[in-house]
Amino acid sequence: MKGSDLFTRALINEGVNHIFGLPGEENIDLLDSIAKTQIEFIVTRHEQGAAFMADAYARVKKTPGVCLSTLGPGATNLLTGVANAHLDRVPIVAITAQASRDRLHKESHQNVDTIALFSGITKYNRSIIVPESIPEIVRKAFSISMKEQPGASHIQLPEDIGSMDTDEVKMIPIPDEAIYEANGSIVKKAAQLINSAKNPIILAGNGVIRSKVWETVRKFVDLTHIPIVSTFMAKGILPYDDPNNLFIVGGRPFPIEMRPLIHSDLVIAIGFDMVEYDPVIWNLDSSRKVINIATTMAETDEHFPVAFDLVGNIHITLDMLSRSIERRAPSKEYEEIRKRRKEFFDSPGKGREVVPKSIIKVLSENNDKNTLVISDVGLHKVWMSRYYQPKFPDRTIIYNGFASMGGSLPGSIGAIRANPDLDVIAVMGDGGFLMNVQELETAHRLGVSFTAIIFNDGKYSLIEKHQEDAGLPPNYIRFGNPDFDLLAKSFQCDYFYAEERNGFHEALKESRKSSGVNIIEVKI
Repeated sequence: MKGSDLFTRALINEGVNHIFGLPGEENIDLLDSIAKTQIEFIVTRHEQGAAFMADAYARVKKTPGVCLSTLGPGATNLLTGVANAHLDRVPIVAITAQASRDRLHKESHQNVDTIALFSGITKYNRSIIVPESIPEIVRKAFSISMKEQPGASHIQLPEDIGSMDTDEVKMIPIPDEAIYEANGSIVKKAAQLINSAKNPIILAGNGVIRSKVWETVRKFVDLTHIPIVSTFMAKGILPYDDPNNLFIVGGRPFPIEMRPLIHSDLVIAIGFDMVEYDPVIWNLDSSRKVINIATTMAETDEHFPVAFDLVGNIHITLDMLSRSIERRAPSKEYEEIRKRRKEFFDSPGKGREVVPKSIIKVLSENNDKNTLVISDVGLHKVWMSRYYQPKFPDRTIIYNGFASMGGSLPGSIGAIRANPDLDVIAVMGDGGFLMNVQELETAHRLGVSFTAIIFNDGKYSLIEKHQEDAGLPPNYIRFGNPDFDLLAKSFQCDYFYAEERNGFHEALKESRKSSGVNIIEVKI
């Protein structure tokens, strides 16, 4: 068999059903091998779009997403999407072609050191030197990408390895997931610290979603009456009206009087990734002790002083911990913070926030267990992270680690390929939308349906906001936009327009009835 046939067999061994990418001269053998299998190869219009699709696919499917490119410019085009997945702890496997090994030592056409390029944004990064190593390298790439903390892996397949004849090699078996738990005596000591704290608080992060333990966290809150704040990706663990829900943290901080972490003396971090919300923002003086409950040891940070590192299966750890926690009375201080935050959320807002705040309120009122909302990056991300209230966990994607613009449109395609029953709504600014607008053709070709909401103000608004906050004049932030109605029609999309809440509500209702991609332009 060819090396590419062996590579494809190794992908099938990992349960790969979909690959997103572009063809190239150096990966034609691999494409030929894929075409002989049941794997669906989805041709995208840009490699960055392929990586964003693999990212969202992995978040929904809870298995590694796979993207493929050729060498040189194809590989470099993947980099942004791979980095975005890696910093958000999303397991993906990027496969890049490479020139034949006999010209890697010298200057040659499209030859760059892609192993070096991927080194800072992957957990595992290898070139295949002999075809017999393919099963081991593929198994390791998938395994390492899924292990905590999850992230990206990169495999480089030189052109000559793909076409080379090789003997059949056995596939590497995939082991069952190991169940492990924190030491019982340490858990009891951690419980004592919680019981002695005056104002403990739970900080729930993306690891709660990855480990699918939101029900366990919810029961822990109900049992102990310790209030909870969530990072962007952990939204929806508690209902909006639950008195223990102190809403979200991350991004631009609220005023001091509305920041519950500042008013705590003990933070119980559950599945929290440091990249989600820098501890220096909420623990500048390092006075708040931290109990870290996660599947890996805590990152070392002077503002994240870990008193107990409860490493292991989060469900088991919380179950053990709950047996020794005393139920506490509601905190008047936290009740006041929740009241202030809720009043802030329910108010109409002012200035440039009035329209988007009312639009996001409609989204909050009209989501269910099948609604997945994907927010792009820009000023609207600040609005979405603050105001959007999902009714269910694991139904929000807000890029917050690498925070790349342009991911929500291709990400919607990847999410639907992972779960066709999802009602996907992508929220983006006009800047981010046009960065990967070409993937509208991919969506139409595949026949996927989702709603794309575009906040149109003709500028990079988040940069303008930073300029204003710094007392600087707004420079170099304006641009022109196409006619979005005509653009939608050219890509076979339905188009809707809204300037206020009622118009948007009607547009959203109509768009969800329609198949294909539905674009709602919201003029600000």
